[in-house]
Amino acid sequence: MKKRILLAGIIILLVHSAVCRAGDDIRLSPGLLKPLPLITNSLSAAAASAQQSGSDRSFIDMSRPAAAKEISMKKAMFLSILVPGAGEYYAGSTFKGQVFMGVELAIWSGFIAYRVYGGWKKNDYKDYASARAELDNSGKDDEFYDWVGFYDSREEFNLLGRLYYPDRPYLPDTRYYHWQWESEKDRFRFKDLKDASRKAFRNSTFMLGLAALNRLISGIDTYRTVRAARRTVSSLTQFGDYKLKVSPRLSFKDPGVKISLSRKF
Repeated sequence: MKKRILLAGIIILLVHSAVCRAGDDIRLSPGLLKPLPLITNSLSAAAASAQQSGSDRSFIDMSRPAAAKEISMKKAMFLSILVPGAGEYYAGSTFKGQVFMGVELAIWSGFIAYRVYGGWKKNDYKDYASARAELDNSGKDDEFYDWVGFYDSREEFNLLGRLYYPDRPYLPDTRYYHWQWESEKDRFRFKDLKDASRKAFRNSTFMLGLAALNRLISGIDTYRTVRAARRTVSSLTQFGDYKLKVSPRLSFKDPGVKISLSRKF
């Protein structure tokens, strides 16, 4: 089980790293900042012209203003723990949100599939024991079915089972405790069905571990995403009473550059 969780964690981390690299590739690159001196010079002239004409304020916005300051870290983290990927959506990283939600959907689909399959196999081995060993299935626990799969009959259990394990109970000769396999092949078939059911239920528990791991990784990624969204790379130039601010918006969903020209009153 530990090896499976470790392997699944490595796979999710590799996917997460690939997503982050993809996000970094389309974030702000040095090439996007090369035109800024030209923009600054043009807006400097605009500022001087606006000052001569008596205008109080001029504003140029090349994209929608960034909402990084409005992002709540607590809300983003809560959404990631509730539904992995929701925090990334809230922080503006749509693609990574889709990846984490897709992984979450696959995990819960696997959980449901394993539970359903395990239930089918459990019914199969109970019906098989009833038909081939004349076992009464009412009130039997997993330990009793282990005995049924290991010994050919109640008599063999009392003779050999209690010989090596004296603490085991003595099963009285009643219809409730009776079983007798027709052949060893039938008993092995019963064991195969029982083991398949147990394995499916173990795998469903493993999927719950993956769901917890997915939430942990999504929470870490959301924390990094919100911090990156709050980090503003600004180019600031002042012309007398006028102030020029160029702020690239580091949003994976909708990257852009906000350029504003304002005047102090």
